[in-house]
Amino acid sequence: MKKLLEKQVVFTATLRFIAFFSKRRGFAGLTRWLTHQAAHLNLALNRPQTANTPQQLAETWQQLMPPDGRENFKIDRVTEDTAYTEIHLHCPLRGTGNVEACHKLMHYDRTLMEKTGGQLVVLESQANSGNSFCRLAIRATSKGTQDLIPAHRQRRPQ
Repeated sequence: MKKLLEKQVVFTATLRFIAFFSKRRGFAGLTRWLTHQAAHLNLALNRPQTANTPQQLAETWQQLMPPDGRENFKIDRVTEDTAYTEIHLHCPLRGTGNVEACHKLMHYDRTLMEKTGGQLVVLESQANSGNSFCRLAIRATSKGTQDLIPAHRQRRPQ
């Protein structure tokens, strides 16, 4: 059962299902609950250790993604306090301009990182960046993120 639940096709189907609700007004609570439940199922299946460094956090995040699709979850670079990662899946929010929906959907990844000692910020979203990937920053819980501007808070030229 674990192998089936961790398939990329199941991950993608779940992503599309939850994205449907994340894009609609009045479903923020349901979206948060669904992403929370999905993250906790992943954590229960994989039982990751707490990570202490940006490199360990990024590797943990990557290992919590579907084994048959890990090439879509890339570690771009790691600095002293931050791991920069990318998601190269075709997001159901790509090109919609709806970065609020992205923020709601990424509660899944933020929950994974919170439970393993980190925090995650979406820096660029496929929803409005024009890119075919998302850019994320991951830091230890003990480090601040005030210098990182989340995609849903950035002002975009009209």
